Amino acid sequence: MLSFFKKPIFSDYRFIFGVLTLLALIISVRTVFVSQSNNYAIFYHTLDHLVEGTDLYAKYPGEYEDRNHYAPSFGALFAPIFLLPYSLGLFLWHFLITAVWVYAIYRLPLTHPQKVVFYWFAAHELFTAIANSQTNPLIAALPIFSFLAFEKRQPIWAAFFLILGFNIKIYSLVGGALFLLYPQKGKFLLSMVGWGVATVLFPLLFTTPDKLLWQYQNWAAELLNKSDGDAWVNTSIHRLVHQIFSPAIPGPAIIVVGILIFCSVFIHIQHYRDLTFRLMLLASVLIFQVIFNPVAESPTYIIAVSGVMIWWSVCPQTIYDRVLLLACFIFTVLSPSDLFPKVLREEFVKPCVLKALPCVLIWFRLIFLMHTQPMLGRNTIS
Repeated sequence: MLSFFKKPIFSDYRFIFGVLTLLALIISVRTVFVSQSNNYAIFYHTLDHLVEGTDLYAKYPGEYEDRNHYAPSFGALFAPIFLLPYSLGLFLWHFLITAVWVYAIYRLPLTHPQKVVFYWFAAHELFTAIANSQTNPLIAALPIFSFLAFEKRQPIWAAFFLILGFNIKIYSLVGGALFLLYPQKGKFLLSMVGWGVATVLFPLLFTTPDKLLWQYQNWAAELLNKSDGDAWVNTSIHRLVHQIFSPAIPGPAIIVVGILIFCSVFIHIQHYRDLTFRLMLLASVLIFQVIFNPVAESPTYIIAVSGVMIWWSVCPQTIYDRVLLLACFIFTVLSPSDLFPKVLREEFVKPCVLKALPCVLIWFRLIFLMHTQPMLGRNTIS
């Protein structure tokens, strides 16, 4: 596998970006002309319903299946895309979410070989996400952009990317934990408030204050309904705990334990100035927000796999780490695809939640490393 990545053509960014662009093109053509996209239909009509003043979270069987779960600000923020003719917007959507993710990885402070492995390893998971026209590649990219802004001592922009992520999917706010590692904390918190108010009020360009307040009330109710309805069909640590230990363990208890473990690494104040430690926390953020999400689905794992690849770039890469990475590639990345035997997927992987298991184990391994490994003097980052 490693020798594959050492071949010049496969490590050339132009070739990699060309392959990913072709991937987005194929999916766009197939989606526009063959299969259509229920997810994009939901996104597209959020702006219509916002302007019309109709309930964003009601059922509209003539337009799309399922329901909208996104914030009222979502349609307004992405209006430049959703104001385009439906087919043109759908065609461009896959290029947008692909390009943002690709650029975020390119900007990471990793070596060229590490980024090459990152792109190839995650390519299939990216395909899974964009084939569903989901926002998940954006959700993977935004915490990375926040991290990069923090690294440049730009807390205002770090706050912007986090608030933007929150307005797409609320669990993106987990990335806010990064601010504890950096100076200018007050400026960051004030920026969060400022950007939060701005994005909350931004839909007023398309609707009235009373209608907007009503939409936010409906959104809060919809989020509660979604959590209740999807609690037993998720792909996360919740189902693993329920299957291994007891289905009676409440989801909030699992999340609280996860938060406590996640936050335990902040006791190592002496490591805050080390880039390896900060990258490990970024990886933890990306994995945590998927594996502890009680309504996680298969396409969300581009977020977790992005975290896995950051972990792999800075971990000791022992035999144990290599086994975990291989398990992630087989069960998390490949298992939902036609490359994986269907009988094993339906009878073994799905019932045992094996798509989630490698990411869960890697997250615990990551937390262990942050507690036990000396950070200073590591040479894994250029």
